[in-house]
Amino acid sequence: MEKGVSVREATHVKVNGQIKKIVSKWGIDGNGRLAKPSEGGFGVITEDGQRVDMFQAQSYLREDQ
Repeated sequence: MEKGVSVREATHVKVNGQIKKIVSKWGIDGNGRLAKPSEGGFGVITEDGQRVDMFQAQSYLREDQ
């Protein structure tokens, strides 16, 4: 797994020391622009239904192809 990737490319997120698979993302427009905190921010939803916002994520990872 590649560590330290952008949320735009990420397939997994590290939160509370655990790596979880991402099933959806929010706060990223069609051009890849990330929403600012004043606009609601950005984040991901994990496979187990956890909502992880931009402040909770410790890092983003991408599964090797």
